[in-house]
Amino acid sequence: MKTLTLLTVLIMLFACQTQNISLFDTEWKLKTINGKDYSSYNPPATLTFTQEESRVSGHAGCNRFFGGYELANDNVSFGQLGATKMFCEDKMELEDNYLKALEQVKRYRMKGNSLQLLDGTTVILEFTN
Repeated sequence: MKTLTLLTVLIMLFACQTQNISLFDTEWKLKTINGKDYSSYNPPATLTFTQEESRVSGHAGCNRFFGGYELANDNVSFGQLGATKMFCEDKMELEDNYLKALEQVKRYRMKGNSLQLLDGTTVILEFTN
């Protein structure tokens, strides 16, 4: 009985621990754009912030993209983004919506294992790690 109680306590302790996830050097996988679910795309659209160089990169659904960003407190903005120029049937709508949404971002918020990018108060992009 003591073993079962100890095991239960240990499971609860591990389950309650919060995971420290960094904004930086994490490959964030796109979940939604303006509430529309894009999580089933394979490969997933991604976003990665590199802290040392203030660079951002990722996969937009078809093409890779890259550029700079500015970060101050919870404010974030992206500079001019460059991208490769392949055509992928059935993925160009995702890519177009994703890159246009990145242009609107003004803030970010971390919630658990998710990253939310906002245009002020409205979540426009949501990612999981």
